[in-house]
Amino acid sequence: MTVMTAEQRDTLRDKIKAAESRTSAEFVTVIADSAEPYLFIPTLFAAVATLLISGVALFFEDSLGLTTIEFYVGQVIVFACLALIFRIPEIRFALVPKSIRHSRASRLARHMFLDLGMTETEDRNAVLFFVAMGERYVEVIADVGLQQKLEDEGVWDKIVEKFVEDVREGEVADGFTRAIDGCAEVMAQHFPNRDGAPNRFSDRLIEI
Repeated sequence: MTVMTAEQRDTLRDKIKAAESRTSAEFVTVIADSAEPYLFIPTLFAAVATLLISGVALFFEDSLGLTTIEFYVGQVIVFACLALIFRIPEIRFALVPKSIRHSRASRLARHMFLDLGMTETEDRNAVLFFVAMGERYVEVIADVGLQQKLEDEGVWDKIVEKFVEDVREGEVADGFTRAIDGCAEVMAQHFPNRDGAPNRFSDRLIEI
């Protein structure tokens, strides 16, 4: 699922470099096709739909004039066709309840934050910008350093809300850059850049 061009990726990398020149905070961007494939969904819904169709078909058994073998083969064909249809990404993700999609995506975002070692910065001021395209999910995770200093959470909430809005409208690249600009503004107030501040994480977009 390609949602950003090579030029947009390079622009995002440069934006992160510019943002980190203003603050000792670290910014990491991650985009995932989906938090998980949900492959059980097509099978489950295809099985349920096949049972319902079979049940309805039994009421017309005499008019259909099918033998037991023909009826069974028909069930197999219906199940296989429905399973393939339900595997289409747009349909598959639509069948997954929103609460489950967001729960899986949020869990992946937090795993990425920990797996990348973003809790190990000196000032605990790393920020993860995470997007899961399949789930249409966006999250910005800031380490405890900012949480301890941020007095007006409304400013941060507006940045996240705008990020969510941009991604939902398909403006993924612009969403990342606007969110980074906004976060850099906040972080520069609380964590101004200093000589020798290390750059622990890659400035390139991480795609999974």
